[in-house]
Amino acid sequence: MELTIVQKEILQELISIYREKNKAVKGTEIAVKLSRNPGTIRNQMQALRALNLVDGVPGPKGGYIPTSLTYRSLGLETEEEITVPIYKRDDLVEGVSVIKIVFDTVTREKSCSSKIYVNGDTRKFSEGDVVKVGPTHHNKIVILGRVVGRDDINHILLMDVISVASVPGITVGDVGIKEELIYITPEKTIRDAAKLLSDANISGIPVMDGKKLLGVLSLHDVADAVSRGLENENVTKLMAEKIYTISKNEKIYDALILMEKHNVGRLIVLDNEEIAIGILTRTDILNLIEGTIFPKILKKYLK
Repeated sequence: MELTIVQKEILQELISIYREKNKAVKGTEIAVKLSRNPGTIRNQMQALRALNLVDGVPGPKGGYIPTSLTYRSLGLETEEEITVPIYKRDDLVEGVSVIKIVFDTVTREKSCSSKIYVNGDTRKFSEGDVVKVGPTHHNKIVILGRVVGRDDINHILLMDVISVASVPGITVGDVGIKEELIYITPEKTIRDAAKLLSDANISGIPVMDGKKLLGVLSLHDVADAVSRGLENENVTKLMAEKIYTISKNEKIYDALILMEKHNVGRLIVLDNEEIAIGILTRTDILNLIEGTIFPKILKKYLK
C-alpha cells in the first residue's frame, strides 16, 4: 500500500500518542504535534479510515486509534497483536477479526443491541446471520447475536444480542485452592471415603500417599461401589488413575476448556513443584460466573 509522506507522518504521530495515552487520539492533538491545520488532519483521517488504517471512536472522549494494518503498513510490529475471532454459526470467518465491541442498549427489558467494529470485509455478513464473537483475550467475553445491519464504510456490524458470557480473567489458584486440601490415604476403604465426602459435602477427593497423587475418587465411584457391595474395598481399587491436573497459575477459562475437552467435572490443582494443593470443579466455575464467590476474590485484590 502506497502512502503519501503526509499520511505516514499522521499515522506515525497517531501511534506515538496512542502508545503514550493508551486511548483514542483526537485529530486536533495530531494537528498540534505536526503543526498542521486541523481541517487537513480531519480530511486525511477520513481517507485513512476508508483504507482501514485508522478506526474512529465516537463520543466526547472519542477520536482515532491505529489498526493492526497501520503497523504493518509502516513496517512496525505491534507490541501485542491479539486476534478476537468472529464466527457465522460454528464457522470461523477468515480474514475478519473484532477490534471493538460497543453495547448501544442495556436497559431494555427484552432486547440489547451492540456495534461490532471489525478489521476486514463486513460484506461477508448478511442481515439475519447468527454470529458468535470471541472469546476476547482477557475476560473471555463471548457474544452471540443476530446481524440486523452493517456499515461497510466504517466496518461495523449492528447486532441484536442473544446472549453474553464471560469467564473472569483470574487464576485457577484464586478459586481452586481452599483453606485445606481434603484428601484420602490409600489404605482407607470406600466406606471411609463415603463418610469423608458426606462430612465435607464434596463430590470428589484425591487419593494421596504423602505428597504423591495416586488417583481421584468421585461420589459416583463411591455410589457405584456401594451398589455392588464393595464398600469395604480399598479406595485404590476403585479410584480413577487417569488424573487431570492444572497449574494454579493457569486461567479459569483454560480450566473450563480442559474440562470440556476431557469431559470431566474436576481438576486437581498443582503448585509450582507439581504437588496437589487444591481441586477446581465445574460448580466452582459456575459459582464464580454467577458471582457467588466474588466477595472472596475481591478481598484478595483490595489488600
